[in-house]
Amino acid sequence: MRIHFALLLLLAACCAEEPTSVGKIPEPPTKPAAAESAPSAPSASATSNGKLPTPSTTGATQANFAGFQAPIPASWTLRPEPRQFRAATFVVPANGEGNQGELAIFAGIRGSDEANIDRWEGQFQEPSGGPGQAIVDPMPEANFPTVLVELRGKYQGMGMAKPRDGMAFLAAIVRAPGREILHIRLTGPEATVDAAREDWLAFVAGLSIVEEGQKP
Repeated sequence: MRIHFALLLLLAACCAEEPTSVGKIPEPPTKPAAAESAPSAPSASATSNGKLPTPSTTGATQANFAGFQAPIPASWTLRPEPRQFRAATFVVPANGEGNQGELAIFAGIRGSDEANIDRWEGQFQEPSGGPGQAIVDPMPEANFPTVLVELRGKYQGMGMAKPRDGMAFLAAIVRAPGREILHIRLTGPEATVDAAREDWLAFVAGLSIVEEGQKP
């Protein structure tokens, strides 16, 4: 069950609107025709032998991964942790005395947006005991068609022995021309995720392609 972020105020005011369903996920925004350019070919460094390039940071302000770059706070540290489909992992500092968060970037995850959001919802539990309810919205200001997803509650991700209360999850599904679909996911305690929210949004909005041979 989805709740469109733009309707939250109306929901609170009159409780008359139906939450956005999986089948009604808003279409990602597209750029005006005049601003569009022909899709570029996939970067050789990002696709060669099915292996993603090693992520890096430049001057602690720019992250480079899977043929992309994005602005990143100096306090977010790169974790060298090669995994299948994971283009990069960053540790997000804790807010106050809470635990750290994790920014995980995946490239080439298969399945529809609906199927992936369903899976993420299944990792969360509402106080009532039901599955998580995602807030889903487009991000018009992004450089590429992007959908944002938000979940909160009790979370049990893959490999976790038991669920954790008070967790938050922000995900961006990004479709750049000639590139694998990106999932940019920030997970952690609510206080940590809320403190990092604006930096995460700036990271997603500032995402750009690094062409082959271009210095990041």
